[in-house]
Amino acid sequence: MTPAVQYVRASTGLQSCSLEQQGLANAAYAAVRGFQILDTYSDDGVSGLTLRARRGLQRLLADALSPARRFEAILVYDVSRWGRFQDIDEGAHYEFLCRQAGVAVHYCAEPFENEGSPEANLIKQVKRAMAAEFSRAQSERVALGRRYVVTKGFTDSPPPFGLRRLAVDRERRPVGLMHRGEAKASSAHRTVFAPGPPGEVAIVQAIFRLYAVTGLSVRAIAGELNRKGGPSPCATGWTTAQVKAVLRQEAYTGTYVYGRTRCRLGEALRTPPRQWLRVEGASPAIVGRALFDRAKALLDARRWRTDEELLADLRALLHREGRITCALVDGWPYAACSWTYRRRFGSLGQACRLIGHPSRRGQS
Repeated sequence: MTPAVQYVRASTGLQSCSLEQQGLANAAYAAVRGFQILDTYSDDGVSGLTLRARRGLQRLLADALSPARRFEAILVYDVSRWGRFQDIDEGAHYEFLCRQAGVAVHYCAEPFENEGSPEANLIKQVKRAMAAEFSRAQSERVALGRRYVVTKGFTDSPPPFGLRRLAVDRERRPVGLMHRGEAKASSAHRTVFAPGPPGEVAIVQAIFRLYAVTGLSVRAIAGELNRKGGPSPCATGWTTAQVKAVLRQEAYTGTYVYGRTRCRLGEALRTPPRQWLRVEGASPAIVGRALFDRAKALLDARRWRTDEELLADLRALLHREGRITCALVDGWPYAACSWTYRRRFGSLGQACRLIGHPSRRGQS
């Protein structure tokens, strides 16, 4: 029997073609064609748009190109499981590398033999184009759906300090407050922002007064809050970056702002303000519009950030997410974009090292 391995992938656990189903189809194909499956490489819950996050496919390609490999063939359920790359030549490139190394790729559920004939190559290219187009169209549908939900005054974003998510039914009747990371009890429910604990609300209001009325700097405000104690976004207390994050959060005025970043097909790009969607009166305001606008004007006038402030922003992001990637930096409205870090420090990785967080390859 010909030694082989299989590769299986599913973007979510809800997909109709699960890892188990793919494995069964591959096993049936192997039994008929005389293959012995020695090992399984898998990517569970990973998009097929890029190779970057697909550790299973990365290991498979490395092993296929190794002189010490123990297999001669790779079994894959279909072309889309190999990948939904937006550049269809990328999927073909990885298959070519395997074939050049003497490892054939077999698509077990496709109605063609992957033997290199002109007909098979044409069908594969069409299938790759269809897989790429499916992902593109699906991404657009999801984006339109989310935008529609926001226009109705609902949100799926995490709440800023001082606010909480409130689950409501379709008539906006309250169901219950939700803790951070808690999922809705029913898919029929929506979420809106609601004022948080009175102590947090008072701190948010004090930050705006101290900055926009009293004229204290963000650094002085952070120091004052830390001296007084009380609630803060993290256990280590307030930083200048966190104070700025509060001052830039328009949700405190009751207005939802959606679309600051455009996340499509695995990439996050900042969008110009004219493309943002604003929904006023979506939630109760805890800060007046005039006070917010005055604070924003002062912040914009002091927009240039020192190296230390840029690094403080990274520390805040690291504390929030537990990791740092270009996509996270570019998608976070309270930090400079990754390009700024590359220009100021040489690379985002170098900036990470300066805050004591050595980045791994592929993260930054």
